[in-house]
Amino acid sequence: MKKINTKTVTLIMGLMAITLGIVSCKSGEDSKQAVADSIKARITADSVAKVNQEQAMQQTMVTGMAKPNPDKKHGKGKVVFQTEQEARYEKEYAAMVIEMDKEGIYNRAEIKPTFPGGQDALAKFIQENIVYPDVAIENGVEATVDVIFAVDENGKVYTPRLKSQSQGYGLDEASLSVVSKMPKWNPGQIKGKNVKSYYTLPISFVIN
Repeated sequence: MKKINTKTVTLIMGLMAITLGIVSCKSGEDSKQAVADSIKARITADSVAKVNQEQAMQQTMVTGMAKPNPDKKHGKGKVVFQTEQEARYEKEYAAMVIEMDKEGIYNRAEIKPTFPGGQDALAKFIQENIVYPDVAIENGVEATVDVIFAVDENGKVYTPRLKSQSQGYGLDEASLSVVSKMPKWNPGQIKGKNVKSYYTLPISFVIN
């Protein structure tokens, strides 16, 4: 049997090691590139999804009964407690027959719930805690949003929802949000006892 030269064996093994190293490096580079491509693709997909979501939200906010007014675009918006509308609701409220729903909430109380400090304090709270949506100001949109909510026996405000039709342009969301931030009210009463009862609050968005 012919003996293989030791130097030859060493040389062959060295070449094999180098070849494996090159293959390993190439594999590592390919792996890194694959990871980079995957991250890039994910970022791109996330960006597209975010844009689509924002566009969908924008479209949802715009949909509603309120109409743009070109003459008032980009004007100065303010939010007011609509006292005239409140007076109309006061008459409707007084004419209601007192009834309780399945959740134990009265449609009206003999003594209706009141905001601590009265109507002036309520108007001030609304003005200081609500934001006129930019999309509404940009489009010159004005509207009144009627929010109905319940006040429990301890004065806690809960279950706010729209009583009027949706106005869109972010006005509904802004109105519901400010009601959700409200402190405890003075609860409504029937026969001198605190009860759960509903209250309707008209909030007007006006552009000067």
